[in-house]
Amino acid sequence: MARREPQPRPGGHADVMEALTTACRHAVLARCKRREVAKGQTLWLQGEAAHSVAIIVSGKVMSQYEARSGRSGTIGFWCTGDLVGLGDLGRRSSRQHTLRCLEACSFLVLPFDDVDDLIRSYPEFGIALVRALSLRLSWVTQLALGLETGSATERICTVLLALSERFGHREPEGVRIDLHLTHDQLAAIAGVTRQFTNSTLKLLRERGIISAGRPLVLTDLDALEHLAFS
Repeated sequence: MARREPQPRPGGHADVMEALTTACRHAVLARCKRREVAKGQTLWLQGEAAHSVAIIVSGKVMSQYEARSGRSGTIGFWCTGDLVGLGDLGRRSSRQHTLRCLEACSFLVLPFDDVDDLIRSYPEFGIALVRALSLRLSWVTQLALGLETGSATERICTVLLALSERFGHREPEGVRIDLHLTHDQLAAIAGVTRQFTNSTLKLLRERGIISAGRPLVLTDLDALEHLAFS
């Protein structure tokens, strides 16, 4: 059976398993162990020993990095079909980031040694991993630059755009973000205070850029992008 090209998803990501032939997909699944993780819990913590990658079967997760100063930041958002832990595959010593579940999640955990064996037996699996890592690096770099160089308002707008790319669904009134984040969580991702986040969201609602209530709907993406990259 011919290998299918992965279909890019919002945010520059592709479903790794979708790109594989049936035989290769079955071989990967045979090496995996299923793991369920509750909302708010972690699949792994930054600094702990790294032994595996994981495929998200269901749910949404975020990668977080904590600096020695104690400040933390969000590296990326992932959902069904994404393969996480790729960044640890090369160093194979400790986790670079914490992986926290934004809702109840199910994972297929694949040990590093099995990844090596599968790549030797199925080169298409290695190609899929390289493509996924390349697309992810591009998206994460764009997010990181926005959070690093933007003002407080620009950082909040950057995060909203990133969330819409990963979890957005087109509706007649705009793009609905299919993710339930509190203002505290949004503030932590953007690296600003909750009070500033509240006032910024209020301003965006008054300008008609986002809707009132939950879930959050981005009603004017052009205006939001202008604020994020001004």
